Amino acid sequence: MDQNLRLGRIAGIPVGLNWSVLFVFVLLAWELAGLVLPHDQPGHPVALYWIAGTVATILFFASLLAHEAAHALVAKHHGIAVRRITLWLFGGVSELEGEALTPGTEFRVAVVGPLTSLAVAVVAGGCSLLLHDGSGAAPVVAAALGWLAWINLLLAGFNLIPAAPLDGGRILRAVLWHRSGDRVRATTTASRCGVAFGYALIVLGVLECLTVGVLGLWFVFLGWFLLSAARAEQTDMLLRSSLGDATVASLMTADPVTFPATGTVAELVDRRLHHFRFSTYPLVSPDGRLVGLTTLSRIRHVPPDHRSATRLVDTAVPLADVPVAAPDEPVATLLQRMQSTPDGRALVVDGAGRLVGIVSPSDIARYVQVAMVDRRGRAGTAH
Repeated sequence: MDQNLRLGRIAGIPVGLNWSVLFVFVLLAWELAGLVLPHDQPGHPVALYWIAGTVATILFFASLLAHEAAHALVAKHHGIAVRRITLWLFGGVSELEGEALTPGTEFRVAVVGPLTSLAVAVVAGGCSLLLHDGSGAAPVVAAALGWLAWINLLLAGFNLIPAAPLDGGRILRAVLWHRSGDRVRATTTASRCGVAFGYALIVLGVLECLTVGVLGLWFVFLGWFLLSAARAEQTDMLLRSSLGDATVASLMTADPVTFPATGTVAELVDRRLHHFRFSTYPLVSPDGRLVGLTTLSRIRHVPPDHRSATRLVDTAVPLADVPVAAPDEPVATLLQRMQSTPDGRALVVDGAGRLVGIVSPSDIARYVQVAMVDRRGRAGTAH
């Protein structure tokens, strides 16, 4: 999920917004100021409704951030790296760079989000009750806080539905994993529940579109997102199980060719591109330092008339955004870091800091295919 606006850091974790938040913010503020608050507390100035509605909307996004930050902080406490937290159209997402090693850790990371939303609901609801019988602007503020309490209660309830990738799906996976000891089967079950729930939301959205109006499209889009995410989660777990204990060294492309960062795209395309059969180009500075990574896909987007004036480093992914692995690191732990990067590649560096390999999606796919062939061959021999 792209961060179009960075807000800062929480415990060292980058926090930002995706542009889609703007749409939801305007929609919620308008609904509160134009419909909810005037209906609940009529007779007050329009400006008051807009101030209360806007502040309540800001507090809602703050509560979403608290929900995701709770996930991230508990994950970090248990040794799981967190890449960033992003608020977007359908709420928030904490991008973890690893997996829970035990069902207990999985459960704690998952359940703390809904518990945080419940806590916000209780605090907002209590403040609403205290202000409800006040005078002046107090009733409008109470109504806004009441809305904040209810929406956080709904957020907690929705997230507790036992369907991946919702928090409830992760709780379900933790419970099944604890009972059976089989993480792959637990993930498959939670993902299937997520697929079923996604289809149910899509059907509900279509029916609402036909009977009520276009608001049902929200359920259609949400259902489609959950459906896609649940399937992706299941595929990812099957891939991880196929990789087993494989190390990075066992599948990386060793001794990669490096390219001068100050060289131009035209030089690479005209003089060197056709001599190599790969699509990933590590870039080094004149003193030999690794400074970034570019790919054939990135180079292809440079217009032909700009190639001679565009340096390779200008097309590159900054080194800070490229996953770096050690040769003896398990591929399964590297995979998630690769998936959260724009180009899905990783650099392999030895103990002396020297570049010794590259891992690309095609390297992983080939390893999995070869492993499947080997397993089938052993199974055939056994029969």
